Amino acid sequence: MNLFNRSISPFFVITAIFGVFLIGCLDAPGYPDTLQPVEAITVMVKQKDNSYSTLLKVNPSDSATIKASVSPEKYQDDLTYEWFFSSDGKDSLLISAQQYKFYPTRLAESIPNKLIVSDRDGNHQSFEFTVIVNTPPKLLPSTIPDNGDTLYGSVESAFLFEWVSMDTDFNNGDTVFHTLEIDGKAYDVGILQQVKQSGFNAGEHKFRIIVRDLYGDMDSLSYKKFYVVDTLEAK
Repeated sequence: MNLFNRSISPFFVITAIFGVFLIGCLDAPGYPDTLQPVEAITVMVKQKDNSYSTLLKVNPSDSATIKASVSPEKYQDDLTYEWFFSSDGKDSLLISAQQYKFYPTRLAESIPNKLIVSDRDGNHQSFEFTVIVNTPPKLLPSTIPDNGDTLYGSVESAFLFEWVSMDTDFNNGDTVFHTLEIDGKAYDVGILQQVKQSGFNAGEHKFRIIVRDLYGDMDSLSYKKFYVVDTLEAK
């Protein structure tokens, strides 16, 4: 059964920062009784009980499963799937199956980056992709000011806001970006972990920190309250 057109028409590849969506548009034979060809093959990944996603990003703390999704679905059992780790032009076969379970914390050589799909007549298509292994950033719970702190000054006083974030992927080129929310207004402060802010009237205020990395993973702290006592007004 030839599910691929004999000309092996190329698949169009759309690449996003996190994953790869592979679409194959093959010419259909002109005979009414001939099966229609495979229209699309999509590489998808999941962890835990999450749904499969074309966002090829995994957390190293859990095992992951990668699979090839075929459209139309009725052809998926008529194809052979081979997952490889490819480096420097050398392909190492990991498994021959529609899906493959791997552990991101293990050697990079166990994480697939190439898929070859073949039909029963030996026609095949090859796809290359990248699985991003990313640890979400973390914020330490301690901040300045802390929850319930009282700050003394005036509307012109510049109060210090300070926090600490961590990301174990720094050595792999990851970067974190912070957002400081004060009384419902967001301030993008980039890589800074301390800023000074003025303009506070006397009374209760609240703030929180949000941190995001290059791959969209994030962490945030619950809102913390602080109180401003206007020392000029008190005089």
